[in-house]
Amino acid sequence: MNSNKKVPSVSISDSLYQSLTTYQKQHQLDSLDSAVVEILTQFFQLGKEAKRYATVEQLDTLAEKVDRLSQQVAKLSQVKANNTPTAPSSPTQTTKPTQQSAIASEVSKDWKDIDDEPDEILHDFLEYQ
Repeated sequence: MNSNKKVPSVSISDSLYQSLTTYQKQHQLDSLDSAVVEILTQFFQLGKEAKRYATVEQLDTLAEKVDRLSQQVAKLSQVKANNTPTAPSSPTQTTKPTQQSAIASEVSKDWKDIDDEPDEILHDFLEYQ
């Protein structure tokens, strides 16, 4: 018993017919019927190795998202380049790590007072950053 169903005949445009015959030839299929069955199988993702197709609108949306992401990456790269530390060129830049060490030692000496004045310590720490 044949489980295949017949589909009523359909009229298609000349350009669609040309595309269908081209598909048939490219995939070396015996008939237009088999080309239609393969195309429908792929479209509805019924085959084991079915390809997924995107609409033009989905591709356009994806292209817009890629463009926005590319712009964001370029901006982030520029910000990173502007904020990357360079070799010390002035005496104040060379003393900054020493200042931080001095602050760290002061904080460790006053460890008992941390619970009493957390806002002031945090403020002093942020001020020297």
